[in-house]
Formats: sequence, C-alpha cells, structure tokens
Amino acid sequence: MAGQRRLRTSTRNMLDGIVTAIVHGPVNAEVGLLVNDCIVIDALVTNSCIAALDLRPGGRAVALINASFITLLADTPGLRLSARNLIGGTVVEVTDSAVESEVVIDIGGGRELAAIVTGHSRRELDLVPGAQTLACFKASHIILAAED
Repeated sequence: MAGQRRLRTSTRNMLDGIVTAIVHGPVNAEVGLLVNDCIVIDALVTNSCIAALDLRPGGRAVALINASFITLLADTPGLRLSARNLIGGTVVEVTDSAVESEVVIDIGGGRELAAIVTGHSRRELDLVPGAQTLACFKASHIILAAED
C-alpha cells in the first residue's frame, strides 16, 4: 500500500492510551497518557514533536519504553524519587540468563511492563511470580508515537 507505513519495534513495552493533558514549556511539553482505568504515565517530549504527532487531549498515542529503562523497587514507604512514573504491580513472569533477568509485571487492566534487571538485583528484591514490586521510569525515557 503506497504511502502507508507499518511500524514494528524492538521495544518490549508499548502502552497505548488517551492523552489526558499537555503542559507546554519553552522547549518541551509534559504529556499525560491514560494507559488503563487508573494509571496515567507522564512523558516528556519536545513541543515540535507534539505538533508533528498532532497530539491533543482526548487523542490517542502509544508510549514506547525500553525494558532496560525501567527500574524495579521493593515497596519502600516514604521513598522519594526524581522519576515521574512509579507504578505498582505483581510479578507474573521471570526469565533468567547468566547475567540478567527479564521480569514481567502485571500493572492492571490487562497491561504488563517488562524490565531488565541484573540477576543479583532480582534475587535481592526477591522478584518471583506473585511478588509485589514498583516499576519506576523517567518521563524523558518514553518515546511517544501516534497513528496517522
């Protein structure tokens, strides 16, 4: 089909959602994206990207998050972070290799996030199926995409 582009990506985490808000700064804009009934993630992209993607509140977008950009944490009361996105979930799958582990967490609403952590960290945090964890990632580590 001439003029149409289908996109495939190596990014493990692709969360589609509805744009809830756009707050423009001098260069960048913060975009809120509702990815399930109760989770809004924040992405930081340039104002020119907002225009190029024709993003507006109520429109649809897809957040792409590389699994290695996600940090998993034990539930730590009073924890303060500079990262904007902190999402709780349940470990549903762990795949170990010699050095790293892929940990998949269920964040609700039929959505999952995959994170790559060292084997040492996985063991230290006791990340096994059924365990509760927090996924943390920076707004600037999200790539937004939109369909034509």
